[in-house]
Amino acid sequence: MTPTTKRQRKPAPVSESLRLLGERIRRARIKVGLSQTQLGQPHFTRAYISAVELGKVRPAVKSLEFLSGQLGKPLSFFMADEAEEARLREREVDIAEAAALLTRSTAADALPRIESLLEGGTDPRELTQLHLMAGTALNYLIRGADSMRHLTTAERTAVQFRDTALQRSIRYQLAIAHRTSGDSRRGQTMLRDLLTEIESSAPVDRPLQMKVLKDLGAFALDLGESESAEAYYGAALTWANEIGDAASLISIYNGLGYAMRAKGDLDGALGYLQKALGASEIADDLFHITMIHNMLAVIAAERGHMEAALKHAEKAIAVSRVAGPRAFVASCLNTKAECAVKVGDLATARACANEALSIAIEVGNDRAVAAAKVVLADADNAEHPDDAERWLGEAAATYRTLEARAELGDVLMRLSRLARKRGDEAIASTYATEAYEATRQTSYLPRR
Repeated sequence: MTPTTKRQRKPAPVSESLRLLGERIRRARIKVGLSQTQLGQPHFTRAYISAVELGKVRPAVKSLEFLSGQLGKPLSFFMADEAEEARLREREVDIAEAAALLTRSTAADALPRIESLLEGGTDPRELTQLHLMAGTALNYLIRGADSMRHLTTAERTAVQFRDTALQRSIRYQLAIAHRTSGDSRRGQTMLRDLLTEIESSAPVDRPLQMKVLKDLGAFALDLGESESAEAYYGAALTWANEIGDAASLISIYNGLGYAMRAKGDLDGALGYLQKALGASEIADDLFHITMIHNMLAVIAAERGHMEAALKHAEKAIAVSRVAGPRAFVASCLNTKAECAVKVGDLATARACANEALSIAIEVGNDRAVAAAKVVLADADNAEHPDDAERWLGEAAATYRTLEARAELGDVLMRLSRLARKRGDEAIASTYATEAYEATRQTSYLPRR
């Protein structure tokens, strides 16, 4: 009997086109984070995918259709000629360069590059990533409404990809966009949901968990929840130390300083702020240097050290004018204006507050708009009480919309004092009651 023989499949002749095809598949696979086994499942073995990537096997069109679906690429992507291959490589370099600029200090340089890349894009996954990058840059620039437009598009297109990390990154940035557009409560809810999902997954994404905890601390401060802010920042600090994330440590120390100050613990606040300032100066982190000097000015003023307060405020203004974002220049000007009121320099107070108001309206920083109006009310309090009450009423309306409970309570108490000064005890009592209700603490402690 003649023995049967198994037919052996001969490898395709090695060619430049096959090599380029294999390389294109390999790069696309690595970009989406799939192993060779995962890419082939359930139809192809790891060995077959490896042979394709090495240019040793020419896959049939049906096989390419399957692989393109797995990688989120159009079939034409894998059938491009050498000129198209060169264009794609150049585009990948351009995207990488834009991504490298995606930091707070260089976001303004990254954004036009990203927008240009979006105009010439056709690949769905790449466009999703670019919309995420654009949203991130706009969040750094405190342009929340513009950021949400990009991020909403990214969220809509990302559902077609099996990429949990990408979807979480989009949701994280969407939450930040809600904060920068003035809706901290909505952003806080989104981050809490994301934190629950992260902590229930395996393995836990510790860097993202730390970032979410850190930003939940910032959201809590926005909403006047100082106890919750301290708890969130404390939990974030634990993971930042374990991970060794020096950049996040600066932000966390700064946030803890703000939380301590909100609780009235000025010594604790100064301790954390000095840690943050030292680390920021070593890292040349101008954004946090601005924030820290601004808060040091506030604390010095609260302690009656007005000369030191004005020096810190002027330093914050000078750095913010250079480093940006422009929205923060308004906040620093407001701090100097508040210091000027306390030393009786009403002309400087009005000049700084009016410039802050103009900038804040221009960039859409509602919190800074309200703060400027409070300072203008202080400046008008003695000679123009009706104007002062109008400024405070407008500020209260803004803080109420922002759910900025601490600031709202302060403004309502100012309105109460004005009403009492003109002899209207009933209105004064109403404002005082509203102030109490606004500042009652609600605990939102993170799950431990």
